[in-house]
Amino acid sequence: MFIVAASFFAYSQIKEARLSRHVQLLISFQEKYHSQAARHFRRRLISGDFGSPEQLDPARMSAEDFHSFWQLHDQLEMLGVLVEQRLLAFDLVVACFHRSPPQVWAAIEPYIVGRRTHASPLEGVHFERLVRRYHSSPILGAEYWERQDVL
Repeated sequence: MFIVAASFFAYSQIKEARLSRHVQLLISFQEKYHSQAARHFRRRLISGDFGSPEQLDPARMSAEDFHSFWQLHDQLEMLGVLVEQRLLAFDLVVACFHRSPPQVWAAIEPYIVGRRTHASPLEGVHFERLVRRYHSSPILGAEYWERQDVL
């Protein structure tokens, strides 16, 4: 009986620690990802201020925009890694980041895929997998993808 109770307690402690880790990761990402400057840059990127996805060239951006571009890409790549490694639940990502990751991916995909032949074959692969997971998720219906003003 003691072993069963101890096992149950240990399991509940592990479950609680995992939840705490998820919350800490989300809070850390939320602070950066949803800052005013980050939102402003994403809106500009998604709305085409830097050209169409096929024309996007971060080398033509200002130093500040170039930094924002790579920071955004790196954040979403890391988010993809965390979801793939089951360090962060996908449902929590959808709840906190809404449709933004797929919108960003649509704006930068040709550039990132092109870099795979010039820089690293691993460029953006976790981000791309995260976006594929968004599109195949049963929790996101067609009406979700039809919305226009979700960042």
